[in-house]
Amino acid sequence: MKGKILLIIFVAIFLFCGSQVFKPEAAPASIFSVDETPKQTEYEPESLLFVGDMMFDRGVERLMQKSSFSYPIELIKDFLNSFDFVIGNLEGPINENPKDFSDTSLTFSFDKKAVESLKAGNFSLVSLANNHTLNMDWEGFDETKNILKENDIAFIGEPIECDSDFIHQKDGITYYGINVTFSNNCSNKEIVNQIEDIKFYNPETFLIVLIHWGTEYKNISSKEQETLAHAMIDAGVDLIIGGHPHVVQNIEQYKNKLIFYSLGNFIFDQYFSKETQEGLGVGIEIYKDKKVYTLYSIVNKLSQPKLMEDQEEKDFLNSLSENSSEVLRESIKNAKIEIKN
Repeated sequence: MKGKILLIIFVAIFLFCGSQVFKPEAAPASIFSVDETPKQTEYEPESLLFVGDMMFDRGVERLMQKSSFSYPIELIKDFLNSFDFVIGNLEGPINENPKDFSDTSLTFSFDKKAVESLKAGNFSLVSLANNHTLNMDWEGFDETKNILKENDIAFIGEPIECDSDFIHQKDGITYYGINVTFSNNCSNKEIVNQIEDIKFYNPETFLIVLIHWGTEYKNISSKEQETLAHAMIDAGVDLIIGGHPHVVQNIEQYKNKLIFYSLGNFIFDQYFSKETQEGLGVGIEIYKDKKVYTLYSIVNKLSQPKLMEDQEEKDFLNSLSENSSEVLRESIKNAKIEIKN
């Protein structure tokens, strides 16, 4: 009986104290005023930039020898370094003891010091899937890969095969390099099969193909390019970036995906025409609900790329828009293409 009385007294004390500590009117209505409510931070994706073909031999090498091995990138390096990830096509092998070729040679061998331009230009990844990376045979190709590794520059692709081993994956994006300029390259069917495999094992990845193809000096893509491009997108590719023609080619939208058939030259010594000294840079921001592509108009002066001035850029984009998909024309003129997911 005495125990029950003590228990009743204890409960009464607890309830009385609790009512004093946890009274509703004692708690503040809100710990934030209207202006102090924390705002949700907007998602800021990594910024990517794709540029065209880069060649560091012949006339380019002569200019580097007179100035510095970072000479080609001097006028545009600040712009390149404003991006998180810069990608381009390396149009030839890099060698410890490069062979000396004439300014008219179609065989290339880049001095190892040319890597200074890639480093100064913030290049994170290059494609080796083209028709010149075997210019010093397979030994020179292996040497190129080793030099790139030593300088923390990733690479994709190879000149002959299209095996899905030759890919690079980072931050939910897969980069895949393909060359189809040789008669012994993979068939369209083999390429499509490899793409289907990549997407099967990486269904959520954003798959970007860097491809070497097309007819040199033609500013409109061929039917063969279009057929392969559509087949790759049907198989799961999300974006196609092309090179090899040495001029900028049309942009196409197919099934809500973009095809940049050729970005033209970025660093080259082809001074014989206006078109071979123009290039396109493609900046990409990938959001959850959309992709934003920014077009950068580039002009090459004595193997030094730089951004075009206002009127030059306007004329360049107007011409590019006329050659491209009708649905993209106004966006191209404004240098901004937005693709909703």
